[in-house]
Amino acid sequence: MRRFARLATILGLSLTLATATVGSAEARPSRFAVAAVHSAGAGATAGLLTGAMSWSTSLKTVTLSGVKLFVKGGECINFQVAGRRGSTIVTDIKRYPSSPSGGSYCPAADYTYSFGTISITADSPGGIEYVDFDIVDYWHSVHGWAVCDRDAAACTGANH
Repeated sequence: MRRFARLATILGLSLTLATATVGSAEARPSRFAVAAVHSAGAGATAGLLTGAMSWSTSLKTVTLSGVKLFVKGGECINFQVAGRRGSTIVTDIKRYPSSPSGGSYCPAADYTYSFGTISITADSPGGIEYVDFDIVDYWHSVHGWAVCDRDAAACTGANH
């Protein structure tokens, strides 16, 4: 009888571990979108950053693909992407435009910029738990952000 109890305990623990592993692996967000919108989200869109994302098996690298930035004519937009574990940034912060003096994308007419693929890689053990996106309408101080939690099905964000 004791053997069956031990076997049941081992099987129960194995099933719990397998369920936890499968559940978290399926949750990773696969797309992102973050916007800078006037009037606290109720007005015109100044800029919109979109793309797909994939998380490496090791969770150390997140690859953003098909990255596009729409900028409304007459607006000035910049954005950045970073990976973190808890509250600590564990990747390089990717800033666009990447010039040391800052800057923004300021087209005269509506324009969509394509960035192709952007990869961020953790420089510490444990990998990336969250990918943070920030987009700013420089002239109007409008800021949008999104956070993609590797254990969630979708990203969350806000505009202010």
